[in-house]
Amino acid sequence: MRAFHAALVALLLLPSPSNSEIRLEHAWAQASPPKAVVGRAFVTIFNKSDETEHLIGVSTEAASSAEISGIRILQNVPNMRKLFNIDIPPHSSIVFAPGSYHIILRNLRKPLVAGDRIDGELMFKNAGAIPVEFRVEAAGQTELPTR
Repeated sequence: MRAFHAALVALLLLPSPSNSEIRLEHAWAQASPPKAVVGRAFVTIFNKSDETEHLIGVSTEAASSAEISGIRILQNVPNMRKLFNIDIPPHSSIVFAPGSYHIILRNLRKPLVAGDRIDGELMFKNAGAIPVEFRVEAAGQTELPTR
């Protein structure tokens, strides 16, 4: 009976098949000044499925709220704007990086200190909620992915 329960627990802990279609890499956040109330986090998202996936939200306990943000050029001036979803085509990736897509962390509960870790979730239309751990890195410490 114990072997059955152990096998059942192991099966329940396996990632769901839909989550295995999304892979997250290099999740990190920028260290913040001591009195900052806003932070930024980044990640590379790979969609290994045969269908377009949609990133529809983000959450973390590190801040009162978190949102997806991107840059839009209006009259040759870059403007940051909240995004309600990002489409990730099949067998492709989206890179969140400084000057591009990023996650805004509003009303930080404490400063983001290099070496700390921030737990969060990315919400996808098809794959559901996928846990993510952002590593806080000092300014200039991060190298962008070469893919």
